[in-house]
Amino acid sequence: MSDLTGVLIDGRYEIHDLLARGGMATVYTALDTRLDRIVAVKVMHSHLAQDEEFVSRFIREAKAAASLTHPNVIAVHDQGWHQGGPPAVFMVMEYVEGPTLRDILRERGKMSVDEALDILEEILAGIGAAHRAGIVHRDIKPENVILADDGRIKVADFGLARELSSGSTLTADAGLVIGTISYLSPEQVERGVADARSDVYASGIILFELLTGKKPFEGESAIQVAYKHVHDDVPLPSTLSGNVPPAVDALVRRATARDADLRPRDANVFLREVQATREAAPSNSSANPPVNPPETGPTQIPTRGIPATPTPPQSVSEIAMSEPVAKKPTSAAPQAPRGKGARKRRTRRNRSIAALLAIALGGWLWYVTVGPGASVAAPSLLGLSIDEATQEASTAGLKIDIISRAYDEQIPEDHVISSSPAGGAQVDSGSTLSIVVSKGPERFVVPTLAGLSLTEATNALSELSLKISTLAEEYDSAIPLGYIISSTPAAGQKVKRATTIKVVVSKGVEQMSISSYVNKSGDQALSELTDAGAKVISKNVYSNTIPAGMVVSQNPDGPTNIEKGAKVTITISQGPALIKVPNLAKMTSALATKTLEDAGFNNYKINILKAKGPGKVVGQTPKAGSLVKPGTLIVVDIY
Repeated sequence: MSDLTGVLIDGRYEIHDLLARGGMATVYTALDTRLDRIVAVKVMHSHLAQDEEFVSRFIREAKAAASLTHPNVIAVHDQGWHQGGPPAVFMVMEYVEGPTLRDILRERGKMSVDEALDILEEILAGIGAAHRAGIVHRDIKPENVILADDGRIKVADFGLARELSSGSTLTADAGLVIGTISYLSPEQVERGVADARSDVYASGIILFELLTGKKPFEGESAIQVAYKHVHDDVPLPSTLSGNVPPAVDALVRRATARDADLRPRDANVFLREVQATREAAPSNSSANPPVNPPETGPTQIPTRGIPATPTPPQSVSEIAMSEPVAKKPTSAAPQAPRGKGARKRRTRRNRSIAALLAIALGGWLWYVTVGPGASVAAPSLLGLSIDEATQEASTAGLKIDIISRAYDEQIPEDHVISSSPAGGAQVDSGSTLSIVVSKGPERFVVPTLAGLSLTEATNALSELSLKISTLAEEYDSAIPLGYIISSTPAAGQKVKRATTIKVVVSKGVEQMSISSYVNKSGDQALSELTDAGAKVISKNVYSNTIPAGMVVSQNPDGPTNIEKGAKVTITISQGPALIKVPNLAKMTSALATKTLEDAGFNNYKINILKAKGPGKVVGQTPKAGSLVKPGTLIVVDIY
């Protein structure tokens, strides 16, 4: 197919950059012009559009994948036909930026046990969602696991669009074995079939590679590697990496069992086994596991306000003072010398009063501008640490008082959530700002719910302000009916208030109904009991009363209910035991008779061929050494 860069397909998706090209498809980034978002578009090569069976399967699987909504799965948004140029089907998927797990393995090599299990749990969570929807991935490998820039791990399926080489795959056409050879299960190699247990096998191989930095099987050709998958057991990781505990070795051994029946039946079961293993043993790492960054961008902390600078007071000399006005004399008579002295004294007094008034006014202006009575703008303290807030307030001539602490999803612990008066408000210099300090995000640790009844679990979660819902019900031979098998999120994880904890509840031991097969065909009993799920043990006995091939006895006998997979023993008749005919040659009649009776033959006939002969046995039917049923007629000829 020609390069579609710049083409608008389906009137909606504007193709941008080429991401990958393979033997079956090409993947591009594109702009969804309707929703204004970047997506990934996988366009299958045009020659495949001629294959009606392939197109039908492609559309069917695209619709099934689109039904999956899970944080660990690359979402499928749309599918359709490209009409411009040669016809081709396409699929529109979520576009996620970030390295693949293969990139990380190339860069880092092997990982710690905790890091490996952290990654595996998210992979299994994504695959498990698909398995619950009845979807099998069939091509789980590090190249199809993306570590998104926001920290989440997502399972993708770009396998059909990648370059297919003889060293990495067994096929390039639909209908044959699909998948990368290093991660193919024995049943995929031998029969080209895959189910959920095949994805579990590939997940086990990934765990091995995370722990050791190597693939378990290497070879000069894909056929050699495939042969090892079928005929060799995957080595224990501890043989290559000494820090792997036996419990984790056991996880790899079980997930990669060559017999699919010995593996966990799907990714959800395997995930619970991984979680149980981690709960049963302390972490190998002394450091806390890395916490994924939040889905949103970093919290924007408002810029701190700059406190208003008070206008400096005017000096006393700058304040205009009115000169006192002397009263006019009431008399026009000339003033005596005494009156002139009085005027001088009044002038001095008025000037003193003016000076005192100027001093008082200057003091008042100092008090309300730079003194204790000054008004300043309260600084903004939002998002500051306590020390930073204290310093900021001190610079403005203010104090702070922590009046309370509260949880906050955005403001870090020991940082200011709010202040009163708020930033920008005019407050008296030297006054105190009341602040509320963050305790950080409110989180509750999920308790261990496995083994509790629903009522007990509900009460335990209610005390922590958490909710509960039943995710699924499953049979479990170890957990009683109505009790909890596992929870999501798992025990020990921290969650927000009012988070709903989803639990898997036990339906108890799975039962099966069996009938009685006594006096019925042994073949029928074997077939029906096996199909029902019983483990059948067959024994054979001789019976003089029950015909050969019929059931003589059954344990436990039916009709009854038993645990699915329990043993049922059936005893099948081989018919009567055969008796060996003794050799009677040359015996007398009396001796021949006794010999027959001693051998268990009571039905015999003596033929005297010559009355006056020697009286010896000259013939017998059946012949000596024959194996016959009890009660068979033995004819003896005496001459």
